Amino acid sequence: MNDRERFLAVCRGEKPDYVPIFGFPGSPGMSRGAMKYTHDRLVATGMPAHVGGCYINYVSQDVESWYRYWGTTGPIGLDFGLAWGAEGFRTEVRVEDGFEIIEDECGAITRQVLENDITYSMPEFIRYPVRDWDSWLFYKQRTTPRQFMSREDMEANCRRFDDRTMPLVISAGSTYGTVRGLMGTEAASLAIYDAPDLIHDIVQTTLQRVRDDAFPLIERLRPEVVGIGEDLCYNHGMLLSPAQFEEFCGDYYREVCDCAFANGVELVAVDTDGNAMEFTGVAAACGVNAIHPYEAKAGNDLFALRDEFPEFVLFGWLEKECVNEGNEAMIEPEIMGKVPPLLARGRYFPNGDHGIQPPVTFPNLCRFMTLLHEVCDNPEGEFPRI
Repeated sequence: MNDRERFLAVCRGEKPDYVPIFGFPGSPGMSRGAMKYTHDRLVATGMPAHVGGCYINYVSQDVESWYRYWGTTGPIGLDFGLAWGAEGFRTEVRVEDGFEIIEDECGAITRQVLENDITYSMPEFIRYPVRDWDSWLFYKQRTTPRQFMSREDMEANCRRFDDRTMPLVISAGSTYGTVRGLMGTEAASLAIYDAPDLIHDIVQTTLQRVRDDAFPLIERLRPEVVGIGEDLCYNHGMLLSPAQFEEFCGDYYREVCDCAFANGVELVAVDTDGNAMEFTGVAAACGVNAIHPYEAKAGNDLFALRDEFPEFVLFGWLEKECVNEGNEAMIEPEIMGKVPPLLARGRYFPNGDHGIQPPVTFPNLCRFMTLLHEVCDNPEGEFPRI
């Protein structure tokens, strides 16, 4: 089996030759590398320096060498888009009191640690780009593409992906995640009540761009996965009610799912943090059949979800902190208590529940990967078994 065939077998509840350690770029677990300081820590504690996967500017460098060394895998994405040339915004970056301040023409102000593109800590969003109708209309005008790829050029680019041996993912944007990113959680939550027309316009504008830019690619390439990125849950559940999700996001989700499944897509997968127990049912009612990464500490229970949604494809759920220094005793119970029973039920991709953290050690990651590969009957990887 190649990566694509193995991925499809797991998604369909069939038995592959072995279960892959698979992760999406937005929630890679142990599968796609680490931020620079975390990568440096792995090298300092024993990982060979030639192993890639170091994230710089939020892109994993030489992820293929990480795949080979650790015996992991992931999807491929497109290296082209159908629309570009939006006017954009002028941005001013300055340093104040040891922090980087970023301010742009929208009026957005962000404060973050220096070198945050290789560290990553959560920035402080002092002011968001969209605060009312006027700021939204300005933002929309400045982010509207001005140039579009011809059908002939689209076809030439697409042909390069026709004989793929790895699963392909195409993004279909975001609903509440877009609103929250533009307004902030508090303002977005208030706007649901105080300015519902504004929320609808943001979501409908996003949907129209997905129709224009993603649907033609889905129809032509028939990818294995269509992805939606939301982060609409926190540690106790959804950031908006199921009724509000239906009002503002339901039609968007159904249209994306209709396009995807009409074109042979295997998964419509949503990336969300937090407790996704309630959201799993909400998303499934709209046609979604996968969520990742199901964080362990947020109260998710994949055993309960498997009972309730036997056809749903589940990802992650292994506590990332178990590979941190001093936590090696957590590794065996975390893997053995979860992975074998979930693999027996099928449609599960085991992995860490987000990204690797700076306190990781190379020996602990080797211990984790050794056991995880064993229970998955996975022979891949060059790392030393412990």
